[in-house]
Amino acid sequence: MFSIQVDDKITPYLDGVIGTVGDAMSALVRQTADVLTPFLQQQAPVGQHYGFDGSLQPGGELRSSLNWAVGMYGAKLEGAKQGEYVIGGTAPHEITPRAKSALAFYWPKVGAGVMFGHVNHPGTQPNDFRWKAIQQAFDELAIKDVTLHVMLDWLDGGAF
Repeated sequence: MFSIQVDDKITPYLDGVIGTVGDAMSALVRQTADVLTPFLQQQAPVGQHYGFDGSLQPGGELRSSLNWAVGMYGAKLEGAKQGEYVIGGTAPHEITPRAKSALAFYWPKVGAGVMFGHVNHPGTQPNDFRWKAIQQAFDELAIKDVTLHVMLDWLDGGAF
């Protein structure tokens, strides 16, 4: 077994470099997440549904639910459960009522409210809007701007 010895005079400098690089990375992650949020909200689809009376009801829950869980060196996009289905799509599947004896909804094809014991949903195509949002952020130089800002702050010894 072997060990590497570091001169005690160097240790404070190494700790300072590790601390400032870590602070810069944390700032870059946090600020990039903040910059990406409006692009993600713009690209996220806005669903809509019909009320039982045929009135068209706006969606938007997915868009308004998007937020970041930010850690020291990374961030995870979080949002409403339906985001998984939008991003990954769904296979054809049967829908059955959970709490009631029938499903009730407006069916535009027949122009009226209907009730069924179950329905066969045709599935949905995947829509990974995250890639469109990231591409738009790069195209509009938003990512470049935030990276430049953080790096210049770091070089100037700024507080993050």
